[in-house]
Amino acid sequence: MSKRNKFILWCGFVAVTSFWMWASVQTWLEGSLFEVQISANLIVLAILFIILMSLLSVGFIIFQNRLWSIGFSLVIGILYLVLFGVSNLNLAGVFMAVMLFYHAQDIMVGEVKERIKMNSRLLIKKGLANFIVAFFILMSFAAYQSPAIEEFKNIKQLPSSSEIFVKTIVEQAVEAQLNEASQEQKELVLNQAAREIVSRINSFLRPYFQYVPPALAFGLFLVLWSVGWIFVLLSAFLGMFIFWIFRKIKFFTIVERDVKAEVIVI
Repeated sequence: MSKRNKFILWCGFVAVTSFWMWASVQTWLEGSLFEVQISANLIVLAILFIILMSLLSVGFIIFQNRLWSIGFSLVIGILYLVLFGVSNLNLAGVFMAVMLFYHAQDIMVGEVKERIKMNSRLLIKKGLANFIVAFFILMSFAAYQSPAIEEFKNIKQLPSSSEIFVKTIVEQAVEAQLNEASQEQKELVLNQAAREIVSRINSFLRPYFQYVPPALAFGLFLVLWSVGWIFVLLSAFLGMFIFWIFRKIKFFTIVERDVKAEVIVI
């Protein structure tokens, strides 16, 4: 099999995994964005993400071609646009992903050329940070345009549950002063105080409610980034296994060559 055919085959692996992963992201974003309940879809999404990161890392190491690295990123970007639509924001996200992939290729190829011995774990980890940032940016952009955040774009006041929370705080603060009041009077005072406080908070925050959707999308990026090290670790281990498997089946080989090295002479 020629190198070009191997690249096409690898693109097929990446395309199938990427499409499945973006479909899982789309399903997730159709529900509650920050739902803490762990569903089967999120588990599948995490597994697919790890597999895709591993495939990309190993692919970049094997093929070592800048144009082909852009090809990988375009496959992922086009599938992203197919599922989430073509918009200025999505196009900007895909462009950033392409640039990050290109930079990852430079880093990984440089590491390969500088090495005397091929250490698959170190080589794979070199590009994972760029891949993670690219995917998390795309996920955040998709979330910003999703129904989960769309409902916050027309928000004019705090949710009704905030009044209950404020009422609890007020009750704890003035509990001593209301000891002699009847239960009915106490409820009346607490409800009036809570409504007044929430009203004042809404008046203060009203000019800033328009920034809630981008803040939530950025918050999602930060949450994902905070757990990114887990994906790096798991992707590196899976990538090592994929690297070993494809080396064993002679998809690629590692040979020894004499090379010239530059040294500093004083």
